[in-house]
Amino acid sequence: MHAQRRYTLTASCPDRVGIVARVATFIADNKGWILETSHHADDDTQRYFMRIEIKADSLPFDLAEFRRRFQPIAGEFSMDWRIADSAAKKRIVVLVSKQEHCLYDL
Repeated sequence: MHAQRRYTLTASCPDRVGIVARVATFIADNKGWILETSHHADDDTQRYFMRIEIKADSLPFDLAEFRRRFQPIAGEFSMDWRIADSAAKKRIVVLVSKQEHCLYDL
C-alpha cells in the first residue's frame, strides 16, 4: 500500500487574528482537503507557526499554481512559507568519520 500523496504547507508570521481562518478558507475555496494541521503562537516572539497537510489530488492545480495563488495571502500576513510535495525525492547526504565502525553502525 502506497502512502497518500500530500502537500505540506509550513508558515510563520507575526501573530494576529484571522490567520487560520484565511488560510483554511483559501484551501477550502480551492477544494483542498486538509488532512492534518498544527499551529501555535510563541508569546515571547509574537510569531505564529503553522503546518498544514493537504491531500494533493484534492486541489485542481499543481504546486506552481498553488504558490502563485497563495502569494497574496502570504503577503497579507508577512509570512515566511513553503509548500512541499511528499512525492518529491529528498536529497540527502550521509557523512561519517574515517572510523569504520561509524559506517557499519548505519
